Amino acid sequence: MTNETMTLLNIYSENNPDQAETVSSFDLIKKGLNEIGLDIVRWVPKNTLSPSSSNEEILEAYSKQITFIKNTRGFKGVDVITMNEKTPREKIPEIRAKFLKEHTHSDDEIRYFIEGSGLFVVHHKDKVYSILCEAGDFISVPAMTKHWFDMGSEPNFRCIRFFSEESGWIADYTNDEIGSKFPNLDEINCSRQLLKRHAHV
Repeated sequence: MTNETMTLLNIYSENNPDQAETVSSFDLIKKGLNEIGLDIVRWVPKNTLSPSSSNEEILEAYSKQITFIKNTRGFKGVDVITMNEKTPREKIPEIRAKFLKEHTHSDDEIRYFIEGSGLFVVHHKDKVYSILCEAGDFISVPAMTKHWFDMGSEPNFRCIRFFSEESGWIADYTNDEIGSKFPNLDEINCSRQLLKRHAHV
């Protein structure tokens, strides 16, 4: 992957959103997330797919991986979600806001990023783990883990989702406003662009 599409982990104290330990090595990201019960792995992208591939073509291309995950984790269903320039602009703020507040799910939240990126933020004990997921990343957030997700103001991602039952996706909000205190996807992407520009000066 290039620096433009690099998985990134920022670890904050829950009381200090202005200072983070940044981890860019995928092996160290995986190790750090494993220590708090999460998992992240990389699936080899399928070169037979393109942005115009249908959901059915995507599920067929990853059928072996999907079958393995369903059999080993007990998931019953799988689908593909897409948010991009074709998503009606007027719907984005409402959809985004729904996931930006800290919540839990009764089911594991598992996503494989086929295209684009998204930000999973996990609140574990007194730390906040901000995980920038890119295309090729498979992430598993255990049930009842406090977290939030940001797709950004101009979402651009396509994911495979796994579920035991659709009710497992219902968000149980903690009523903690912590999610508004930490950098969102737009801010993180902006910081990365600034660092990239300075690196080339």
